Amino acid sequence: MTVNAPPTAATDAETRRRIMSGYLLLILAVLMWAGNSTVGRASAGEAIPPMAFNFWRWTTALAVFTLFFGRSTWKQRHEILKHWKFVTAFSLVSVSGFNTVFYFALQKSTALQVTLIQSILPVLILLIGLAVLRERIVIRQWWGILFSIGGAALIITRGDMAVLRSLALSEGDIWALGAVFLWAWQAFLMRWKPRTIDIMPFMSAIAFIGVVVMLPLYLWENANVAPMPVTRTSILFVLYVAVMASFVGTTCWNEGTYRAGGAQAGYFGNLFPIFAGALAILILGEQPRWYHGIGAASVVIGIWLATAHHVRRPAGR
Repeated sequence: MTVNAPPTAATDAETRRRIMSGYLLLILAVLMWAGNSTVGRASAGEAIPPMAFNFWRWTTALAVFTLFFGRSTWKQRHEILKHWKFVTAFSLVSVSGFNTVFYFALQKSTALQVTLIQSILPVLILLIGLAVLRERIVIRQWWGILFSIGGAALIITRGDMAVLRSLALSEGDIWALGAVFLWAWQAFLMRWKPRTIDIMPFMSAIAFIGVVVMLPLYLWENANVAPMPVTRTSILFVLYVAVMASFVGTTCWNEGTYRAGGAQAGYFGNLFPIFAGALAILILGEQPRWYHGIGAASVVIGIWLATAHHVRRPAGR
């Protein structure tokens, strides 16, 4: 009787390929999102109002989501309606809230400045967990929080702590702080996303609600502040943030998370300020200052101290 040996080597190689392909998809997703910062900053030069930019981004994205996931969204409509309060709240914080405030920040400050402020996201999520759920924070994490907040303060004040003492923050930095606060709540709320709703129908639902909420605000802005310019450049900008950042980025992130695992995927999000900062320098020609480098290094150290204990894995994994 012949007993076939278990295909351990082949299975391990296949697993490694799956995980590595997952890593590549996660990197691609973060790169797409980093491009959103670059395009958002460039939109200021095209005189595109922030609300209009966000409204047309998600209106276009909703059309794409409907094209590819309309059937699955319709099949899950009862679950979406069952959890309408959560879906609506999440849409208000993310689609309508964070994205609009983020574009306002990019209109008032450089992409490098704004994205480096966004890098304190993991620490803010930690603090929200402490405040809301009374989650335990160890000494190492407190050091991480101090390093991250210190680095962010250095970036916000541009190396002049007198700015912090006098609370003379720039308008762009205030918008950026508001954006990262909303982003942290968005990430925190994701813990309670109903498991009975798949991610793409969920994205379709929050996009729909966001568009409905933003419509009257967009119409008011269009009539009283500034109209949306319809040019070749503005159309290309909207197509990028709608298709590449919203649709391709989200799809790559979800598939990458599936292949690599959720625990590992979360840490790829920390690449966002690095990619966004690099694009701001290479494409927009923004000049980094000494406080950007020292502040970013302090934030990175803080994130490592605050989150490193989560990535310890049993030997042999």
